[in-house]
Amino acid sequence: MTGGISQNDRLIRLDTPLGADRLLPQRVVGRSRLGRHFEFTVDAVSTSGGVELKTLIGEPVTLWIQQADKSYQPHHGYVHTARRLGSNAGLTSYQLGFTSWMHFLRFRRDQRIWQDRSADDIITDVFNTHPQAQGLFQFALSKPLPPRSYCRQDETDWNFVHRLLECEGLYGFWQQAPDGKSHTLVITDRLAALDAMQPGSVSFYRAGTGSETDALVQWAGTRTLQSATLTTRTFDYKNPASPQNPKGTNVPTMPNQGSLPEQAEVYEYTGAYTYGGQDRGDQLSKIRMEEWESRAKRFVGTGSLRGIDAGRRFVLDGHPEHDRDRASQREFAVIETAWTIANNLPIGKQDHAFPHSLQAVVDAARANHAGGGAFAVPHADGSEGFYLTEIEAQRTSVPYRSPFEHDKPQTHLESAIVVGPPGEEVHTDALNRIKVRFIWDRQNDGDERASCWVRVAQSDTGSGYGGVHMPRVGEEVLIDHIGGDCDRPVVTSRLYNGAAKPQWHSNGLLSGYRSKEYGGTGYNQLVMDDATAQNRVHLYSSSFDSHLHLGYLIDQTGNTRGAFLGNGFDLKSQAYGAIRAGQGLLVSTHATTSQPLDAGEATEQLVNAHGMIDVLSQASETSQAESLQAGRDSLAAFRDATRRNVAPEARGGKTGGGGSGSANGFGKPILLMASPSDLGLSTQQSAQLTADQQINLVSGQNIHVASGKSLIASVTERISLFVRQAGIKLFAAKGKVEIQAQADEMALAALKDITITSKDGKVVLTAAKELWIGAGNSYIRITPNAIENGTPGQITEKCASWEKQGAAGGNPARQSFFDSQSELQYSQQLMLDEALHKPDGTAIPVKYQFRDELGTILGAGMLDGSGQTLRAFTETPTPVHAILDMKQGKWETLTYQEPFTMLSDMTDRDNAGVFDYADHDNVAEVPDDDGPDEDDASRAAPDAEPAAI
Repeated sequence: MTGGISQNDRLIRLDTPLGADRLLPQRVVGRSRLGRHFEFTVDAVSTSGGVELKTLIGEPVTLWIQQADKSYQPHHGYVHTARRLGSNAGLTSYQLGFTSWMHFLRFRRDQRIWQDRSADDIITDVFNTHPQAQGLFQFALSKPLPPRSYCRQDETDWNFVHRLLECEGLYGFWQQAPDGKSHTLVITDRLAALDAMQPGSVSFYRAGTGSETDALVQWAGTRTLQSATLTTRTFDYKNPASPQNPKGTNVPTMPNQGSLPEQAEVYEYTGAYTYGGQDRGDQLSKIRMEEWESRAKRFVGTGSLRGIDAGRRFVLDGHPEHDRDRASQREFAVIETAWTIANNLPIGKQDHAFPHSLQAVVDAARANHAGGGAFAVPHADGSEGFYLTEIEAQRTSVPYRSPFEHDKPQTHLESAIVVGPPGEEVHTDALNRIKVRFIWDRQNDGDERASCWVRVAQSDTGSGYGGVHMPRVGEEVLIDHIGGDCDRPVVTSRLYNGAAKPQWHSNGLLSGYRSKEYGGTGYNQLVMDDATAQNRVHLYSSSFDSHLHLGYLIDQTGNTRGAFLGNGFDLKSQAYGAIRAGQGLLVSTHATTSQPLDAGEATEQLVNAHGMIDVLSQASETSQAESLQAGRDSLAAFRDATRRNVAPEARGGKTGGGGSGSANGFGKPILLMASPSDLGLSTQQSAQLTADQQINLVSGQNIHVASGKSLIASVTERISLFVRQAGIKLFAAKGKVEIQAQADEMALAALKDITITSKDGKVVLTAAKELWIGAGNSYIRITPNAIENGTPGQITEKCASWEKQGAAGGNPARQSFFDSQSELQYSQQLMLDEALHKPDGTAIPVKYQFRDELGTILGAGMLDGSGQTLRAFTETPTPVHAILDMKQGKWETLTYQEPFTMLSDMTDRDNAGVFDYADHDNVAEVPDDDGPDEDDASRAAPDAEPAAI
């Protein structure tokens, strides 16, 4: 009670935490809007001047408005402003401002991320952070909302919630609890969900009504020009559009809005990947268009409707223009309601001069509606109040959308840390996107769920080409946002920090790129060193210490430039290496600044070599030696292959005027090595040189061959050595010199003398059939059974003594092949059975040959008196074939066991016996009987069974 004045039965009442009747409401100005919230300002008086304003801030209050039937309608809210206006005549004036619980959203700002959540889910999360809102909101939607793949808040809850609602075409209205202790926000997407007024119709009375009435007394319509078409474009990087098929929308306005100008089109790029499917894009554009259409035609009304509020539906009755409309055209939705109220308290205007007082506002409203008895509210005690409501409405047949008044915050550069699943160093996808955790993010744990997939800007990108450098987990990256949109992050670069320091630093000389082995300590790197007069490039891989070093070579370790190593290039690896060129390869130490395959110097050498071979080949043929024709032709073909004029291929397109002319190339994929100085080839083991055709070795002066042990040559067909001028020398400082023609003649010819000298031994001339020594017409002919001397002149014999005995014969000395051998691990020898060799007690003169598997004669001779061959020694197990020529024997028919391979093609004699000695792994002692001494025959092949008749 204030000075004996009670709130009971007054136009308005006010409940506060101070207690009943502590504050009496005098004046009220309020506003409520669909899709926003409501707010009331109340001037109140009290007999107490000591009310602490802070006790009211954030506290709930309820304003009760008396209805036409004397009941009260509550407006519950929370105090956001409290003022002490002043005191006069024992009363103190206060002013309270209160609003819905949504007002608290203005004072909370957050940075947070939602992924794959719908807008209503996100809004629910935000509301539930406010205790005043918990359980006091609900959604009345016609269909589910699509999930948002990524949604970021970087603003106040107020702005964040409202921009989500606006984007989805949602809006809210308020429902007051009948007990006045709470209020509930109902969010919807259609006007049909709004509460209908009770009663559902509102009457219209013409202006001039002289008594209070619960009706509208003024009503007016307004139409405004709006854009006629909305056209949008967007870009979806996962499914890029083309000029022929752009991704966008085109939405025209509804018909029957008058003659709208055709050029009234709004064309807008809505940003990167605004939507996925076309249906979603069309829906978003339709919401934008419906917001324009909603504003195109509005109605305003004035009256003293007590139960009116924003978010209510009513049917207008009694208006001369609308009564002709269909019922659907006479239903309206209240978009906004404004109240101007003066309570019918018996209190004078003692506070009209106080700052912030609502007295002036109420006086102005009274003045604007002077003589309007419809707004007067008398009380039985003679006091008179004032009640004015002004509304903005639209037909419910036209969809309503809240105006787009809350923009996304403009987000700028920021840093983040790359994240991934636990234990992973790299986490990416098919588009090389990554996940990041923003520095400000306090909600996520720093795993792969911390963000959406974020694209990474690379140094170069294209379809199948470009650069790829993927940020690793734990690295700091720089994030920008496409179009400043906080929901469209993109990685622009990477940053070093105190935990991830640069490999090369401080002096600014080293630049390049270094990678890191996944799960290990290895790396690959490209270093460019710009030290003064020491420029170099180093391409390196820690795998097998492989690198290519170019320029001024130094020993670099980390950031340290070490010792000088040389100049040029160094290509090496601890593993394998290969250099391949499909059309030819030039390796040269000839300096050049022109074409890479400029092999002029080497080609000139090949020309000279060809000339030398040509001259020597002609001389060799003249001297009846072998021709060098095959080698000369091969060298000519190689020489010609080093010279080929290559012109660029014309394929159209752009060349910038360059790349014309011609260059030298190779006619075949040859390998050419050339040097103006020496050329060396060295190995600590063996060197191999092989060619399927010719090997040409040409020297302008000498060819020197030195061997620490042996010089061994083996050819299939022939050896021809031709010397044009200074002769041939063949010396053996130690050991034997053996020259054999094992299957054909041997010719030894000289223009002048032939000298055969044995300084400390014998000269042995041996022939199986005949030995001929002749000079002019004189001769000595020696056959196995006779010696014949012949001369047209005199035969003179001079000797100290002369002895003539009976017939005799003998084998020549052991053949040189066997004499040159030393005892080795493996040996072979053939022994004939006495029955074959000595059927009448006399040795048959049997010839034999040892041949290898290719038929090459290894050694030959005559069986000795015991029917044995000489022993052939080999270093390794070697198959040897023994051939016995029985043509000179006494037996016409020879039979024997056949435990060995018969190789009749090894000899041209039909009656030759062939024995194959291929088993050298098992040897046995040669029997003492019928054989030579143990010193001469130590081992024989056990598989060799003697032949028998």
